[in-house]
Amino acid sequence: MKHFRRSLRYLWPQRRRLIASGFCVMMISLLWAGGFLPLLPGLKILINPEGFHGWAYRTMAQARLGARLQAIDISIRNHPPARHIQLLEGDKDGPALEAGLLPTQWLVNIDPAGAETPLEPANVLFRRLAEAESDEPAVLVVFDQRSGEIFRREVALGEADIKSRLLVSLARIIPEPADFPGRFPILLTILLITLAINLLRDVFRFAQQYLVQTAVFRAIMDIRCENYEVVLHLPTTYFSEKGTSDTMSRFIQDTTAIADGQVTLFGKTLTEPAKALSSLAIALLLSWKLTLLAMVIGPPAFLLIRKFGKTMRRASRRALENWSAMLAVLSETLTGIHIVKAYTMEGAERKRFFRVNRALYRQQKKMSKIDAATSPSVEAMGVTAGLAAVAIAGWMVLHRQMDAEIFIAWLALLAGMFDPIRKLAKVITRFHKSDAAAKRVFELTDQPQETFIPNAPALPRHSESIEFADVRFRYPSAAEDALKEINLSIAARQTIAIVGPNGSGKTTLLRLLPRLIDPAEGRVLIDGHDISQCSIRSLRRQIGVVTQETILFHATIAENIAYGLRRPKSEDVLAAARKAFVDEFVQQMPDGYDTMVGEHGATLSGGQRQRIAIARAILRDPAILIFDEAMSQVDSDSEHRIQQAMSEFIKGRTTLMVAHRFQTVLSADRLVVMDAGRIIDVGTHAELMGRCQLYRHLYNTQFLESKDTPA
Repeated sequence: MKHFRRSLRYLWPQRRRLIASGFCVMMISLLWAGGFLPLLPGLKILINPEGFHGWAYRTMAQARLGARLQAIDISIRNHPPARHIQLLEGDKDGPALEAGLLPTQWLVNIDPAGAETPLEPANVLFRRLAEAESDEPAVLVVFDQRSGEIFRREVALGEADIKSRLLVSLARIIPEPADFPGRFPILLTILLITLAINLLRDVFRFAQQYLVQTAVFRAIMDIRCENYEVVLHLPTTYFSEKGTSDTMSRFIQDTTAIADGQVTLFGKTLTEPAKALSSLAIALLLSWKLTLLAMVIGPPAFLLIRKFGKTMRRASRRALENWSAMLAVLSETLTGIHIVKAYTMEGAERKRFFRVNRALYRQQKKMSKIDAATSPSVEAMGVTAGLAAVAIAGWMVLHRQMDAEIFIAWLALLAGMFDPIRKLAKVITRFHKSDAAAKRVFELTDQPQETFIPNAPALPRHSESIEFADVRFRYPSAAEDALKEINLSIAARQTIAIVGPNGSGKTTLLRLLPRLIDPAEGRVLIDGHDISQCSIRSLRRQIGVVTQETILFHATIAENIAYGLRRPKSEDVLAAARKAFVDEFVQQMPDGYDTMVGEHGATLSGGQRQRIAIARAILRDPAILIFDEAMSQVDSDSEHRIQQAMSEFIKGRTTLMVAHRFQTVLSADRLVVMDAGRIIDVGTHAELMGRCQLYRHLYNTQFLESKDTPA
């Protein structure tokens, strides 16, 4: 659970909310127990003839005598049948046994004066015993059933306990009804008190849940923000290996699972045990032996839940991985929906999606089986132990060793204790699910980021040369190097075209310059400065990049052109747009440059997206330009005009281009020929045509074909 515990650190800033929720938990537990407290008085009023007042005074009389007493109808000598007090059982070293009183004897009066007295009914005698002075012995009038004699016995009454004193205090406040139907107003009062307790508990439940959930959601927001910061500074090779869908899944599905675990921890895991403990405390007061017997399920239930939790963690991790795979398939299909339809691959994509979806379903089914089995298993164990305790309690009631009302109240408290425990059965499995999710989230957090040197010197604006010295690079998990022994020197303000067959390493070479990737060996130098030792920000701010895959954001056209600049001037944006011929199609739009381009620029054509990307590079005013097939989606007419604009723009700038088109080759000062990750030759078009066989092949098969072919 170390990964889940790590996620709890993000809750520290929310500690005030959690402390407040802890106070709510305490109040909920007290009010939960308070909801059961009126139960016993209510049962006494409804069931027992002695009522609440008789029960209160009897309880105090028992405490002071140290003996269990019971009111039973009996005829003593010539007196008419009446309800008198029978001594059932005395406590060891209690006042009753010390005075020599024995079971089966009856208490019929208190006679401190020693005169002849009538027999008092049980309800009057209970009250007199409860209210008798404790500073002098009481003389009890006792009837011995065996001998038939009535005698007096001096007894030093003890002090009453807190429970009995509290009951008597309540009895003195509540008016005593004259008859059995007269108890209804008291019962109604008890019910209203119970209702008020439950309503107040619900208020604290609302406050507790709200405080916990808002604290957790803020912590999850912080986790996502921190991971987003990490993602922005991850090397691009991470996404080449893992893909973007897996990262998105960690942001969405995995953080949601962490939130579920944290809400459970500060919700059920605090509230339910507190409710169970409050019920346990009162149940122990009623019968500690029976309550402990019912609690024997604790250790085996814990071991069972622990076993379920470990299995749940493994299944949850696989399910999260399958969720990521399904998200990847879904993303690929929706992004390339035009290709799917054009190549009639709906059936194949459906099968691929169904396959990963079924894999996810199998893991979710396994998790559901564990989740479904946990609560019934624990509940079965609890019911077994509880019924055993109930059987013993029933025997005690039938043998008059426990009041029926206490038995019913104890049963209610037992239910009030086991219900929270039953709800807690799934808590451990949920924690293990959250732990598996936290592991995936923090795997992302702990990924090595781009090499960052604190206080690295800023790279001066490029003005002399670019040099690749003995560079080697291999993508993660690749079998061979993508670049091998690259040595290339480029003078400032030159235009370099890089040519070669697909997979020869052209794009990889260009990615080294803005440090989108770092070489495994060798160095990249700009004006003699090793770029790995310079500030990344100062490096990238003087490089403009236009790639074959045009990236636009869900924003206005003007915002996309100005992307990367904090406070661009509108006239500069307009000037860059005109140079890239963006202004032509923007003028035809109702909202002009305020037009939203849609997700990934879906509302624009490929050529329009490419022109916006070129305008973005122009506006940046870079010292170094990188064009990776920048004209691939531009029609021939636009290409011609952009070439004119670019011929002016690249003056005084170092330009590196991946070339597959005739016009690009002709505009370059030098050509770099690559094959299988190596530089084969460097020279002008005429030089390479004379000495490089690979270049001649590329020229005849690619460049000449593209000379008159529209884009």
